[in-house]
Amino acid sequence: MPALNRALARPLRTIVWLGVSLGVLLAVGLALTLANDYQRRQEAAQRQSAALATGAQRLLRLELRNLERAMLGIAEDGALLFERVPTQAPDLLDDAIGGVLQRHAELDSIVVVDQHGRALTSGSGDLYLPLWAVDTNRGSDSRLYLGPPQQRNAQRWVLPLALRMGDDRWLLSRLHTSELQSIIGGMDTGDQGVISITDAQGYVLARSPDTVGLTGQRFGLGRREMLRRDAVVPLGVETSAIDNIERISTLTTLGQYPIAVYAGLGRADVLAPWWPYVQASVALYLVYWGVFALVFVSVRRATRSQDALTEELRTGHAELLMAHQVGKVCTWYVDEDASQLRWSPLAREIFGIETESLPVAAFFARVHREDAERMQLAFDSAFAGNGVLDEMFRVVLPGGTVRWVSARGQRVAVADRQRHMIGALTDVSERVQALARVQQAERQFRLLFDRNPAPFWVFDPDTLRFMEVNEAAVKQYGYSRDEFLSMSILDIRPREGWDEIRGAISRATIGDAQDAQVRVHRRKDGTLFEVRAHLSRLDFDGRQACLVLAEDISERLAYERDLAYHATHNPATGLLNTRALAAQLDEEGGGYTIAYVQFRGLQLVADTLGREVGDVVLQAMAKRLGGLGTRYGLLAFQPAEDFIFAIRDDHERQTALDTLVQTVSEPVRGQDWLHQFEPRIGVAVKFDGDNVPAEQLIGMAAQAAHAARDEGSVIAWFDTTVSSRLAERLRLAGRIHSAIDTEFELYYQPICHASDGTPAALEALLRWPQADGSFIPPGEFIQLCEDTGLILALGRWVIRAAAQAQRRLADAGWPLPIAVNVSAVQFFNSDLVAEFARATQEFGLERGALQVELTESSLMRKPAQAKQTMQRLHEQGVCISLDDFGTGYSNMSYLQHLPLDILKIDRSFVSDVETNPRNASICRALLSLGHSMGLTVIAEGVETPGQHQWLAAHGCDQVQGYLLGRPSPLVEVIARLETAEAT
Repeated sequence: MPALNRALARPLRTIVWLGVSLGVLLAVGLALTLANDYQRRQEAAQRQSAALATGAQRLLRLELRNLERAMLGIAEDGALLFERVPTQAPDLLDDAIGGVLQRHAELDSIVVVDQHGRALTSGSGDLYLPLWAVDTNRGSDSRLYLGPPQQRNAQRWVLPLALRMGDDRWLLSRLHTSELQSIIGGMDTGDQGVISITDAQGYVLARSPDTVGLTGQRFGLGRREMLRRDAVVPLGVETSAIDNIERISTLTTLGQYPIAVYAGLGRADVLAPWWPYVQASVALYLVYWGVFALVFVSVRRATRSQDALTEELRTGHAELLMAHQVGKVCTWYVDEDASQLRWSPLAREIFGIETESLPVAAFFARVHREDAERMQLAFDSAFAGNGVLDEMFRVVLPGGTVRWVSARGQRVAVADRQRHMIGALTDVSERVQALARVQQAERQFRLLFDRNPAPFWVFDPDTLRFMEVNEAAVKQYGYSRDEFLSMSILDIRPREGWDEIRGAISRATIGDAQDAQVRVHRRKDGTLFEVRAHLSRLDFDGRQACLVLAEDISERLAYERDLAYHATHNPATGLLNTRALAAQLDEEGGGYTIAYVQFRGLQLVADTLGREVGDVVLQAMAKRLGGLGTRYGLLAFQPAEDFIFAIRDDHERQTALDTLVQTVSEPVRGQDWLHQFEPRIGVAVKFDGDNVPAEQLIGMAAQAAHAARDEGSVIAWFDTTVSSRLAERLRLAGRIHSAIDTEFELYYQPICHASDGTPAALEALLRWPQADGSFIPPGEFIQLCEDTGLILALGRWVIRAAAQAQRRLADAGWPLPIAVNVSAVQFFNSDLVAEFARATQEFGLERGALQVELTESSLMRKPAQAKQTMQRLHEQGVCISLDDFGTGYSNMSYLQHLPLDILKIDRSFVSDVETNPRNASICRALLSLGHSMGLTVIAEGVETPGQHQWLAAHGCDQVQGYLLGRPSPLVEVIARLETAEAT
């Protein structure tokens, strides 16, 4: 069959290759013919444009040469007249010029002008003559100069021509451009062709056809280098800069005159006769492929008819063979004397027998010994005509393989009254094996069902009665197997679950896939528990049934509920956590108010008085606020010290906030203790319709709470200034770390003796300059440094920078001590003594070169530790100054025992000491107190001579303020000291 198919396909393949080859050759031939014709038309158009340009060139040369000769005659006569009769020459020349103008109508005028272009005879001159009468506007072997075209009126253009008459006179004539237009006007250029005359500057002198009035306009046309020489230049296909039309062009130039003639034939006009040839060629090519397609379809149809017939024959044979192979059926018959058994070729394949026939006795010898007797009796009965042979038995093949065979046969009469037994053999080994596997699977299922530790049962979906249960179900539910088989599944479900189970069974019956469901079941003793029920359909003893696995998940669900509770609640207070509160508010939607309550000190109670007392205080505060949450909205706890109060009703917002402030302000009382907290409350509002997530609103309220803490108020409302202020604070915090070594600077303010104003010391003041020349005030970043802990690194930098500055002062001859301000955080949380010792040793400073300035409030935080640190500083030779003295609430009895060296009177008392009796009394008392303790007293904020005089008169040791010098960089301070010494 395959050979026949290949033979039928060969003529079709030959026709295809021959047709395609001829089509390619035809396409190449037509393309070459069209390309050759296209090239010839282009070349003919190029020659025609050259002929047009050359003809116009010749006529133009004759015209200009005649005009030049006429002007030469007038010029020679004029030169002679001006030489002999200069006064009469103009009149005489006018008569001669008039005659010439009558003979040459193409001339507009002829005028004799001087070297500046002013007319010496009748007519108008040309003051631009000196500009265009240059060598570039004159051709070779010619005395005639060509100027730019001039417009006489709306429709008339003239071309100025100049001829030198001597050193100081010119003969100026004006040629009508219409004369040039007449030269090229009669030439045939086609619909899109053009011929034009231009001068050396690109001015159009004439153009045909000129439909838009281009005479006198200037264009940047190419190939100007060919001017002033005779040349014919083919330009090929060019796109006109004037009208954007493609033309096959030629440019001709005159060597005698600086004029160019351009002739171009429209490419569309040239190719117009060529396109019909293209269309005819394409049509011819398409006709060829149409004819080829008809031939191909006809041959292919005939080939397919032959293929169909061949395939039908092959399919019939294959189907018959396949039917026997798939069904593993072979035919057999036994002759009349029952001695020989014959079969079809397929039997040899199935049973591994090489011969086409076999004695009946030999065949029965191959039957399995357990089936041989039964098979022999059945065969003998059927051969005797007592019925039909229909038996299934086993056959032992050569090699010992056993196969199951189904044999069916019957005795039939044939010609000549002969009788034969005819029948069919079918190999049923796979069917028997499949049945065995099913039986084995059923036994395994029964074993798995009975011995499985998970509760299983089978029930009838119509009656809902149990059909089978396993031992695990008996143990879990408390019923015996017999009790189960007398019950329905509704007996183990509470009544409220009956409708749900009927719906699940209906869905399972129609084949809908279902996820495992959590249901409540009831044991025999009445206890309820939760199970995950897995339901599926199956055939059970030939009946439709449902199989259920009931997984007890009571403990797991209880654990999951506990986890879910801990995921949304704080275990210490039983209140919602922040995330759960935000999720609930977002789910409910609408407007609400968030009050963020910060308690500073809750954690301190637990740390100082013990965890038990801390828990009691926390529980008491949670219980107190929980009542407000139940009444007005929701309450959440944010470990370790913050509560979040959500007020749902906008109408009761203020009432709820007032109640909240009153509630949190009350102290928490215990059996033998009382705790008063300083709460800070931040409030943020979400109005109905606002698209603000609850978590973001809680953050806004938290920002407002921080603002309340900074402002020292109990409650603060969120607005954009709060957010921007905190953002700026965070931005500064991010910048400070990198700015410590690169941006911060120390400025120095002099401290002078009050008596004579001589410098006694300098105070180092920290400054943070910006790129725009401004400074960030210390009040904005010092507290931020203390809050973030960066004050320690910044303080170390200040000590080292001050020590370096003192070294420079000493080297410059001014060994003045420098006072450094130290914050309370740095004083109590760093090894201040070691830092001063390290800086002193690094820069080789003398004892007393550095001083420390501390405030009263910082010392009184931990007086004992402060005293110990101050004594160690004294041992290192560091003087200690008490800054802003008189503004705190110090214990004077304790203060007098601190190792101090200097007291500084605060500027608030110095501001108007000479006029304010109250401030004067305070300053006298502070001066007396300081001197009685043996300390040096320094007054700060001295800004007027009156203040200075009063302090000096009342025994103040040293003064400091703008009057004596503003804070400046060290270089400026040294310069001022040297200037003061010089004066």
